Amino acid sequence: MALPEPLPWHEVPWRAFAAARAAGRPPHAVLLWGPPGLGKGLLARRMAAALLCEAPAEAGPCGACRACGLVAAGTHPDLVLAAPEEPGRPIPVDAVRELAARLALASHGGGWRVAILEPAERMNVAAANALLKTLEEPGPDTLLVLVSHLPGRLPPTVRSRCHRLRVPVPDAETARRWLAERLPEVAEDALAAALAAAHGAPLLAESLSREGRLAERAAVLEAWLQAARDPAAAGAVAADWDRAALERALGWLEGWSVDLARLAAGASADVLGSPDLAARLRTLLEGLDLSRLHRFHGRVRRARRLARESQAGVQPLWEDVMLAWAGGEEEA
Repeated sequence: MALPEPLPWHEVPWRAFAAARAAGRPPHAVLLWGPPGLGKGLLARRMAAALLCEAPAEAGPCGACRACGLVAAGTHPDLVLAAPEEPGRPIPVDAVRELAARLALASHGGGWRVAILEPAERMNVAAANALLKTLEEPGPDTLLVLVSHLPGRLPPTVRSRCHRLRVPVPDAETARRWLAERLPEVAEDALAAALAAAHGAPLLAESLSREGRLAERAAVLEAWLQAARDPAAAGAVAADWDRAALERALGWLEGWSVDLARLAAGASADVLGSPDLAARLRTLLEGLDLSRLHRFHGRVRRARRLARESQAGVQPLWEDVMLAWAGGEEEA
């Protein structure tokens, strides 16, 4: 297994990290943040490899030494990873305590010890509190990398002790070119649709294309479009969804409700989050009540939070949202 390749839009945060490393002043804790689908976890592993590499260069880890091989395989004894046990679940406090204990030990290789938490916002309160001592009293030659899609969900006490590095969404041409190289068999219009669905995040766009998620996105949009006429049918599309599918659907719906408000204000398609869907969204403008749309947007956001943080049923959550749009249930 090879180390992660540098991605074009990683250049700015990588340069900042590399400059601190070259000056002998790398931070003890880094918060890598940005939307999903930008490869923040890959960048975190490349940063770890650069510190653990036996022959690092300015451009990054050599990729050929024993340490680089162990990082690539996920078996380096001085690299600790903490993540949810299952997608959508919190990072358990025991995993954070184990991470802290590992970082407190002497390095196996006589150099750096690195820990990566991903996604860091999945830590519950107990896990975040368990992490604080390590953040407050880091050992020598220790780097803790927190990878986060939603840094605002991290406690201020955690954020304030990290050096923040933003991973930016690339410009449209960079994203299109990278995606075209990865998916040469996919037509240009399909690539554009994938990037629109991913809000410009290239790795997410690639995943959507490879996994057939664009058809899923279209089905979710159709459900919303028909919800006012037939909320039961719109709710039924979630019958076979798992929690990840629900989170994707609610994420799209939240973005589309914002796009609909922009269209109602006279915005053009090119400023939308999903410009490829402008024509379909405009069909909802006739008779649109903006106060109702605002309440609906709040309902979707609450449903997303429940999907992430509770064990509420997948289909009931989706049905509740569709009923709210149909007007079958008043907003609180």
